[in-house]
Amino acid sequence: MTRPIHAYQIFYNEATRAAIDPAFEPLDNLANERPDWYEYWPIRRFFQTHPVLDESALYGFFSPLFFSKTHLTGRQVLDFAGQVTDAEVITFSPHPCHGAAFYNVFEQGANAFPGFLDAALLFLRELDPQIRLDQLINDSRNTVYSNYFLARPRFWRAWLAIVDRAFALAEAGDTAAGQALIRPVGYAKSDGDTKPAQMKIMVLERIPSLLLAWGDFTVRNYPPFAIPLTAQFAGHLAELKELDRLKIAYGAGGDRQLLQQYVQMRDGLLAAVRSRPQAG
Repeated sequence: MTRPIHAYQIFYNEATRAAIDPAFEPLDNLANERPDWYEYWPIRRFFQTHPVLDESALYGFFSPLFFSKTHLTGRQVLDFAGQVTDAEVITFSPHPCHGAAFYNVFEQGANAFPGFLDAALLFLRELDPQIRLDQLINDSRNTVYSNYFLARPRFWRAWLAIVDRAFALAEAGDTAAGQALIRPVGYAKSDGDTKPAQMKIMVLERIPSLLLAWGDFTVRNYPPFAIPLTAQFAGHLAELKELDRLKIAYGAGGDRQLLQQYVQMRDGLLAAVRSRPQAG
């Protein structure tokens, strides 16, 4: 039997409501009481108002930018998920290039946002004082950006416990971790402009990948490299696939030579990407 799938798309105003993919269920955030929490506010509120969930069902929450980031329709999401019967989490991650070109999602965050790693570590050490991010390997099987995934309630409960901890720390703002989470940061938009955000959004975006890499959840992925690369990595698909292969092989066997190959290759790729003239 096909299990129930509840794939919601969040809307903030009349324009995003009108643009809801017809295959998704609308999730109302018109009030948008706390825009500083972005999608985490309506998702957290959903679980607060739906304490009883169908344990066999998949739940997911997609932003209005889902199609522009993935080029996937809601129908494609539902059709793919409907064929998967053996996974608790199904990912539809954008930016496969960022997943391949960095050792883990936290290294990628540090590359994108100054001060990110310090903030992330302050928060993560509230969860586990012994945490070591250099031991976290993210590859295409356990990387997901933008919270674009479907999951059964067991995963969402683990996710929500961490989000609630971040919420409490950030709202209080009276500890080093809480202050780090509310530190301002510029969030790049697709048009090259930036919009204001706080570091908590960038940290929380990486929590699903942490849970997938270190948890005991069964995962299936929409083919990662079938999703478009960002413009800066265009033309480097073969290298990105090889980088992902090297990370998977290193994670499986711990061969340090594979890690050295990965670092050498990805450093060369990043140097090439950064030296490329920017359009406009």
